[in-house]
Amino acid sequence: MFRKRLLAYIIDILIVGFIISFVSFLIPNSHNVENLSNELINITENYVSENIDFSSYINQYASTNYSIEREMFLFSLIGVVISILYFVVFPLYNDGQSFGKKRLGIKIVSCNDESVSANGLVIRYLLMDGIGVSILSMCFIFIFKDLSYFISRSILSFLQFLVVIVSVFMVIYRRDFRSLPDLVAGTKVIEVKK
Repeated sequence: MFRKRLLAYIIDILIVGFIISFVSFLIPNSHNVENLSNELINITENYVSENIDFSSYINQYASTNYSIEREMFLFSLIGVVISILYFVVFPLYNDGQSFGKKRLGIKIVSCNDESVSANGLVIRYLLMDGIGVSILSMCFIFIFKDLSYFISRSILSFLQFLVVIVSVFMVIYRRDFRSLPDLVAGTKVIEVKK
């Protein structure tokens, strides 16, 4: 089951990545992002060559990273909307299956083997695919600034990483193959009987 879930997830991520890239291609790119990215490279080079100390490096890096995140807000918003449509809305109306899950013969159901609810899908994907981290990070842009934003975003990313690692081990070693988001959302992934 782990292999099927992993392959389905890879297929889904590739599809979502392609859709986001295509839609983002239609939106004019800010030259400021490119300049800020080059500035990040210069900051890192200055630190590596010992022209600035670690404290200055972190402060400059956090400030520039914050500016990039603000410039990329529209792209982040588009990514979240596309991810919600793909991972929540599409499976809700497609018997708990995304394209990847359908291709590999698995689907998401509630714990009592009934059709998965909208709430179950929302909770599951807020925890699993980083949609929750993306939404919180977009909110944090308006709440925090520079270093505070950088620290809060880093903590969220680390927590998301932990959820993924714990979930991988849970799917591998649990008899019911349920991940941490499955337990919280009251869902499970089953094979579709043909």
